[in-house]
Amino acid sequence: MSVGTLSTYQESTLNTNRYELESLLSDRFVLTWRHLSVVGLVCVLFVLLSFTPLTSHTTWLFATRGEAILAQGQLPTTDVTQSLSQGMDYRETSWLASIFWAVVARQSLEAVSWATTLLATLAILLVSIPLWQATRNSLLTGLGILWFALFAWSSLGLGGSLLLVLPLWIGMIVLTLRGSKNITLLQSGGTLAIVLLWANLDASVFVGVSFLALAWLGNSATTLIENNNHWKKLFQDRNFQVAAITLELSLLATLLTPLEIGLWTEAFQAWSLRDMPLEVTSIAGLCWLVAMVLLGVILRKHQGRLPIVEVLTVSALGLVCLSYASHLVWFAPLAVLVLVPRIQTALGIAADPALVPPVTNDEAEAKPPMLRFAYSLGAVLLCWIAFAISPLSQAVLGGQPRTIGQLFDSTTPVAATRYLRENPIDGIVFAPAAWGDLLQSQQGGQADVFATTSMIHLPQQAKYDYNKLNRGETIWDSIADRYDIHALVIDKKNQSALLETVRDSDENWQVAFEDNLSLIMRRRGQ
Repeated sequence: MSVGTLSTYQESTLNTNRYELESLLSDRFVLTWRHLSVVGLVCVLFVLLSFTPLTSHTTWLFATRGEAILAQGQLPTTDVTQSLSQGMDYRETSWLASIFWAVVARQSLEAVSWATTLLATLAILLVSIPLWQATRNSLLTGLGILWFALFAWSSLGLGGSLLLVLPLWIGMIVLTLRGSKNITLLQSGGTLAIVLLWANLDASVFVGVSFLALAWLGNSATTLIENNNHWKKLFQDRNFQVAAITLELSLLATLLTPLEIGLWTEAFQAWSLRDMPLEVTSIAGLCWLVAMVLLGVILRKHQGRLPIVEVLTVSALGLVCLSYASHLVWFAPLAVLVLVPRIQTALGIAADPALVPPVTNDEAEAKPPMLRFAYSLGAVLLCWIAFAISPLSQAVLGGQPRTIGQLFDSTTPVAATRYLRENPIDGIVFAPAAWGDLLQSQQGGQADVFATTSMIHLPQQAKYDYNKLNRGETIWDSIADRYDIHALVIDKKNQSALLETVRDSDENWQVAFEDNLSLIMRRRGQ
């Protein structure tokens, strides 16, 4: 890999065998050690993500539903991951994400890990690039990237539809906030394209639409104040009109899905569900506290008027996270992209020094050319090393693929899954809902599980009975008979009560498999 071509000095230089490399790249590609450190940080995060085990099993729910869509050529009307949900109303709100994960899962388990790593790394890059453009400070950019990684690390490895829409969300933030003073038709079109794609990937698109509405209100308030509260001038403002039309078209774009208006009702029902409040002592909760502290410092130290749109969006979404901790994944990139550049201005932190110091012609002729691209080549080398170390390099460099135990985390019943694949159960299998996601998939042996994490689609009585079995109540055997359960897969750590009850069971059940993590009980003669 070369950055120049061989050229010579004047003719006299040929006699002394002295040559120099003539640069063909512009100075935009000249990096310093500061930039190299940021590139190194991104490479380290990439390697860590590539070796992070698959911790969430909801990806297998998407893969199963995607296989059903591909096989039937239409959206399923019942939840295909749970046979007990037959007859219950079901609307598939993530059909495009389901097809994506079905196609990826067809390749291999390793391919699912690769896709998760690449999508998570893409989200980090989409945060780092606009952050650098806003601050021009390598230290702040690196701290912002690290802050985002800590903020959303638990979500970056989840898979499912979240990783597919997170880059879209970051792109919407950049398009909306960076172009709020002069909205172009290209920005408006880009926003509409994001909303349209997002609506077909997941019902969380209404988070983006709500953000657009808040941004429109914030920009409108700013325009109104600048025009001394003259409403007529506000309505005549071009940015106000374009933003309003973009918001209206975005709402219409959410109807351009197979569900049409059904997507709205499903999103409302999902929003009405109870969510976990924010745990402030967790890593993500501490990152949220840092965001609130930075917002307070900015409000106090910033000179001049802050954009209302930035304060409004950050404050509103930050407060929502107190009651809905799952919204931290949306708050994280917004907080980083808004607060880091503002804290730089508030504290008067300067940008990095100029990359190439100016030199006179006499100095240039007197001194040999500097190795200006040394750090640039070092950055390329770091990227290559990170790729070579990661499991993704197996497709190019070869190597031994990872075992199933290395692909999944320690809480995944790998051995129990292998047993069920080799010894299929002809009947319903009761297992923890989190394990059911994997067990019902093709990769988990396609067991007919009692419940998955999508148990909201089960009949109410089935939910009650699941909880009774999960608690190990004494009537567990009658419940097992009622649903014709042929096997129990028990989490020995989190289902201790059920474990003790089942071990004292009658002669109708026998231990089929046991390890340190799980216990499988089967009906005798099955």
